[in-house]
Amino acid sequence: MKLTKNQQKLRFKILDKIYAKGPISRIDISKETGITPATVSEITGNMIQENLIHELGEVVPEESKSGRKKILLGISSKHSFYIGTELSPKYISFCLTDNLGEIFKEKTIQLNSSNLEETLTEDFYIKELKDFLSSCENYSPKGIGVALPGHFDEKNISIISNNSFWKNFNIKALLDNLPLPIYFENNVKCMTTAERLFAFPGNDDNFIFFHVGRGMFCSYMYNGKLYAKKNYIVGEIGHIVVQPDGELCECGKRGCLQTYSSESWIIKKCQILFDNSEITYLRQLVTDKNKITIGTVLNAYSLGDTSVINILHSAIKHLSITLNNLSMMIDANKIIVHGELFNEPILRDLLQESINNSISLLSIQPKQYIMIKDYNNHNGALAAAAFCISKNLIQLTDPIEEVL
Repeated sequence: MKLTKNQQKLRFKILDKIYAKGPISRIDISKETGITPATVSEITGNMIQENLIHELGEVVPEESKSGRKKILLGISSKHSFYIGTELSPKYISFCLTDNLGEIFKEKTIQLNSSNLEETLTEDFYIKELKDFLSSCENYSPKGIGVALPGHFDEKNISIISNNSFWKNFNIKALLDNLPLPIYFENNVKCMTTAERLFAFPGNDDNFIFFHVGRGMFCSYMYNGKLYAKKNYIVGEIGHIVVQPDGELCECGKRGCLQTYSSESWIIKKCQILFDNSEITYLRQLVTDKNKITIGTVLNAYSLGDTSVINILHSAIKHLSITLNNLSMMIDANKIIVHGELFNEPILRDLLQESINNSISLLSIQPKQYIMIKDYNNHNGALAAAAFCISKNLIQLTDPIEEVL
């Protein structure tokens, strides 16, 4: 059934609310969206017939133990399937998920990040994506989400990045070679969307997603929407200054956060250590400094390499300062921190301890809640699928209108 624009808008509001705050009753959907109870009942009835949502059972409202019971609604699993893929300097990853983010298939191809020009081409990426899509034919996926290592330029269908490789990577070729609707977005914004849709219980609060990778970026979910979606500078947290007289960053400023806490700068400092220290464990782990990865660094850390410990503890200290500053500037119920660095439990604990030891300006104000999200190579692909779901299923957005 073809929906009018107004019906589509109402459906989006209701379905988005069930994703973010479900299980939730019809009356609570009405209260939170301002849509009349009759309209909520009609639209949710249609979605039940589509097997998109279902009734979970009754609950007695806390405010009135003797009042009318509420029937809770939740999203039905396996209603439809979606492909997610992430472009990254370290790997390309693919996954097939259902509309609730359960992964049914996944694949990762490791890349040589020091020589992307030879290891990753548009033709290679399209071939791998087509092969993965073919392996998922039995699921009849509805669309493809692509998580990008930079911002998405909707007008030119390209990646906005200071990295020349990604700036020139022709993502527009995907539109000409793949049969499904395709939705592009920055990888961290995709991850923020995934947290809102797939976190249980519902994650409808204001929150920050803080990603620590080769670069650094944070995204802000405010009142259920990605904040400052069109302003590409907002979220470039790696370029806030934490040491005014610090090291020279590639952006031209001194003392940017990423020169202390990003993977690329941590690796750069460990490469210098490899060249100049006779006692570093890095020399036992790799034979060439260009083979040092963040995994290598974490191994050296766990072996007790004093110099590596100093580098990583400095990274945590400056990251903690930034997180504390964010908590005083932005209304967020929690900050979600994500990065391979925190696969090391000691670094997780060190960051949490540093946050907990920060001085609270107001005694009645609780400490900022920091949640460290487990890192794996499929988080970005799953997040891309979530972004596709938000556009293709929840908002019913036409991808052609999205990019042209």
